[in-house]
Amino acid sequence: PEARWESERYRFLFDRMEYLVEGTSVELSKNEQKLLRILVENEGRIVKRETLIDRIWTDGAEYVDENALSVTVKRLRDKLEDTPSKPQYLKTVYGVGYTWAVV
Repeated sequence: PEARWESERYRFLFDRMEYLVEGTSVELSKNEQKLLRILVENEGRIVKRETLIDRIWTDGAEYVDENALSVTVKRLRDKLEDTPSKPQYLKTVYGVGYTWAVV
C-alpha cells in the first residue's frame, strides 16, 4: 500500500513525494520529507530530538548540529502552517522533541 496521510487540509503522498496544502503543491527538501514522514507516522506521539536526528541524518555523519533539526522544523512549518509561529500541527514539546498533533 502507498504511504500516504490525508486530512481536510493536507494530502501527503510520501512514495510519490507529493505534498499538498489545501490543494496547492509544496516543495519539500529531502530532510523536510523525512521529518514530516516520521512525525506523521507517529501522529499524536512525541518523537525525541535525538531520534529525529538519528533517522533524518543517516549518512553516517559523526556529529549533526542540533540546530540543523530546529532549522528543518522551522522550514517545514513555514511551508505547512498558516501561522508558523503558532503551529497547530507540527508542535514542539519543550526539552523533549516534536509531535504531529492529532486534529
